[in-house]
Amino acid sequence: MLTNNDLLVLGILLDRPMHGYELSQHVKAEGIPVWFDISTAAIYYSLNKLRREGLVSETQSGAHGEKTIYRTTEKGREQFFDKMEDVLASEEPVRFDYDLGILLLNRLPHERALGLLEERMAFLRERQATLDQLLERESSSGEALKAAILEHAASCTRVESRWLGSIVQHLRGGSDGRDGYGGLMRLSGDLHEFHLPNLIKLVASGKHSGRLSVSDGAHKRTISFREGGPVCATSERPEGEVQDPDRVLKDVYDLFRWQEGSFTLDQRMKPSEGCTVVTMSAYDLILAGARWVDNWSTIQQVVPSAETVFEHRDGPVAASALNLDALEEQVFKALDGLRDVSDVARACGITEFEASKTLYGLCTVGLVRPGDRGKIRLRRVFREFAELLCRATIPYREAPDDYTCEESVNERCSELPVRFVASRIEDQTDPALTAEELADIYRSFLLAQRAVVEERFGHDVADEFLQQVRSRIHPSLRTALVEHELISAD
Repeated sequence: MLTNNDLLVLGILLDRPMHGYELSQHVKAEGIPVWFDISTAAIYYSLNKLRREGLVSETQSGAHGEKTIYRTTEKGREQFFDKMEDVLASEEPVRFDYDLGILLLNRLPHERALGLLEERMAFLRERQATLDQLLERESSSGEALKAAILEHAASCTRVESRWLGSIVQHLRGGSDGRDGYGGLMRLSGDLHEFHLPNLIKLVASGKHSGRLSVSDGAHKRTISFREGGPVCATSERPEGEVQDPDRVLKDVYDLFRWQEGSFTLDQRMKPSEGCTVVTMSAYDLILAGARWVDNWSTIQQVVPSAETVFEHRDGPVAASALNLDALEEQVFKALDGLRDVSDVARACGITEFEASKTLYGLCTVGLVRPGDRGKIRLRRVFREFAELLCRATIPYREAPDDYTCEESVNERCSELPVRFVASRIEDQTDPALTAEELADIYRSFLLAQRAVVEERFGHDVADEFLQQVRSRIHPSLRTALVEHELISAD
């Protein structure tokens, strides 16, 4: 099927045969890239495609046949006319990729959005000037078709300039909304579809200013932000506005339990007169609100089951920058990239609900995330293999509490973020590492461990240990050993 690039190349070759570079220079000389997006690489791609499909033929020219001349075949001319009929009688609606940016404009901070639109306005002014100059030149030269195309491009640019100018005027505050763009920087929705912590993280990461209003019809709460940080809040109940600052904050935290209600984030709205001052960061606000969540339906949006494994992550804020309570710190430290929610609950001496609820909060502020299944299998098989190999040597040691073998491995792997503590593996690898990077670290550690075991107990005994350990690894994990080349396949 011919593309528009193919049509252009065929149409130019209808005039006369050309080689690729000549055709590319002709396109530039005619000013085609001003109104049609085609590159030199795209021209050569079309030439090769058209040649393969028999729409153009090629001959060699030059003293040594160094130039390939392309000419349109009869089949190519037929397809050119067929494609022209499709293009000129097209019922395809006009679309503008730029409109996608306008659809998502309210996700950006007001000033940032305004600055970007003004950059676009400057470009449109420059383009308008260029098109006007070209149009004047082509009109005087009698090139009617080129003039018609340039007039089309210039008209579209003028229309876009006027349209975008009215949006910029509104953002500058010089419009009363009668242009139809009232509430341009307002983001509205339903809590049932938009998780409140995600909304606040959007405000924080984008450094938005404005007022977030949330209502369930009877109650209304507002949080005002300045450059991404909360500055004050209000609470309205059926009996009237709440005046007690502590009660206002508790009402704001209670928002995180709401599953129904509507919200509006309006960047044009300033803080309400007499609102309660908020001194915490946006992420501490999310964490404080998450502590109020007490229903499974909300928690399971983030923690789907007790079998979910969480791992630390480099999020937008560090743990040290948040006001974690004792339980949150305990759960955070218990995560090792292998323990699931049930394991964490047992390790911390709490219920699965408490563990899930705490992980919900840690996850919503970006301190932890569900683990990558492939990396979890890799971590598990490495730990299991290293520890089983360690235990296999115990009968051959001078005493059960003789850890000189493990200490030797640690000495050889002192630069790796993995070590033995007694006979257990302590894995401090960066959660951001890829599976391949993890495998490199684990492979180095296991090679060092094997070398130590061979030196202490002999090659034959070491091989026997390896066979025993291999047979005790679960088959689903055993494949990961070979897949990541932690051990040989034999």
